Amino acid sequence: MLRHKLRTRITTKVVALSVAAAALLATALLFLIGAIVGQRDAARSAFGSQQALSLGNQLETSLVTIENSLGRYVATGSDSFLGPARRALRAYPRQRDALARLVSDDPGQQRRVRQIGVAIDDYANFWAYPLIGVARRDVDDARSQIVTDGGRSRIDAIRGDFSRLFALERAVIASREGRAESRSSLAIGFGIGGLGLVLAVAAGFTLYLRRSVVRPVLKVAEATGRIAEGELSTRVPARRDDELGDLARGFNSMADSLQRSRSALERSNTELQRSNAELEQFASVTSHDLQAPLTTISMYAELLERRHGVEDTARGPALVDGIRHATSQARGLIRDLLEYSRAGRGRLSLEPVPAQAVVEQALESLAGAIERSGARVHVGPLPVVPADRGNLCRVFQNLIGNAIKFTGGEAPEVSIEAEPEAGQWRFAVRDNGIGMQADQTERIFEPFQRLHGEEDYPGSGIGLAVCERIVGQHGGRIWVSSSPGDGSVFHFTLPASGPAEPPAREDTPSPVGAGSSTP
Repeated sequence: MLRHKLRTRITTKVVALSVAAAALLATALLFLIGAIVGQRDAARSAFGSQQALSLGNQLETSLVTIENSLGRYVATGSDSFLGPARRALRAYPRQRDALARLVSDDPGQQRRVRQIGVAIDDYANFWAYPLIGVARRDVDDARSQIVTDGGRSRIDAIRGDFSRLFALERAVIASREGRAESRSSLAIGFGIGGLGLVLAVAAGFTLYLRRSVVRPVLKVAEATGRIAEGELSTRVPARRDDELGDLARGFNSMADSLQRSRSALERSNTELQRSNAELEQFASVTSHDLQAPLTTISMYAELLERRHGVEDTARGPALVDGIRHATSQARGLIRDLLEYSRAGRGRLSLEPVPAQAVVEQALESLAGAIERSGARVHVGPLPVVPADRGNLCRVFQNLIGNAIKFTGGEAPEVSIEAEPEAGQWRFAVRDNGIGMQADQTERIFEPFQRLHGEEDYPGSGIGLAVCERIVGQHGGRIWVSSSPGDGSVFHFTLPASGPAEPPAREDTPSPVGAGSSTP
């Protein structure tokens, strides 16, 4: 349980700091939202009070219009002055009710609005409408009432009430705007302070992550790079009791394991090199020691034939020939085994090698077989490749020798070509021989795998295995495409030393006995 707590300490700190930063940010946002809401409510209240003031002015103007229109109507008796008074009388109830809704919710203001409404109703019901009726019956009587009991005093009293209402409403608006502005300033101050605190916490959090998390991780990454470069003795401090401490200990454990593995690998490699050297020495010594008694047997067989001849028995020559043939086969097999054991081993002497010259060297080695079979060898333009000259000559010699050997009775036709392919050269040795089945194209590269009896096609079956080892050591591959009766094409690839550009085409003469060649 304690180890689990220690391992999650960084996670706990990160979560706690993140929650604190989020809480501070949320608080600052709440204060800002409160400020915005307070300003919005103040704006709405002020707008409503402004509408109330505007509507109160309209209502006051309607009362003045009624009074003035009635005075002109009574003075002139003309109905044209009566229209504005009637329209104003019809409109004032709606204006009065709207004013009651828009005025501030202060109880004193609501009471004043109600008093103004009662006074306006009294003026309309007990003065304006009766005066209109009197004027229609007797204009002179109406004029005397205006003079003696005029409505001007009523209007003046109502306008005085309006003035007090407007003054108090403006005071209420100013008070509310002041309180809203004060709350808004306070909220903005808290919001700015909260944002500043959040930024400070974020800066501290960043410094903490940089010092406690990022820097140790960068050390591990740097140590990983040194490990990748081969410095397996690299270690990182593992004194912390948290996740990064676990990471450092895991890294050091991995480095220890890699160092032990490399030491074991170096020991194994040294042992393998020693075993290979001993094996090569054994093969060389064994080949020499085996060939010596075989040579002696062959010499004794010849001596036996010369001394005894055919007098002793009619089967004597056949027995001697059998001994000589068997010893010759044994020497050939030992030679091939030694060649196979050495193929693909040791360090290559790579140099820019003209493949054309190597093929000519292989053809010179095969001149006797070419002349006896009447083969025609066509050599196309070949490139210069980075290779071991002796091993490359052995590959061409084995492939061309097989093309001459495995024929169906007609004169062998062999062509050697090369073409660039994806940063390498692909060589092809084509023949018109007996070919093979598709399922046999992989098996022929295994040592001692023969598709035909030795009496038909002599050999140990080791040549193509040697070719595969040599080509593989050069970084290429070898394969064959063939079908029975249609000949075979042996392909192998070698890396190019530069861009694989085709060489200039030129005619290459064949060795003596090979006939003329064509590109």
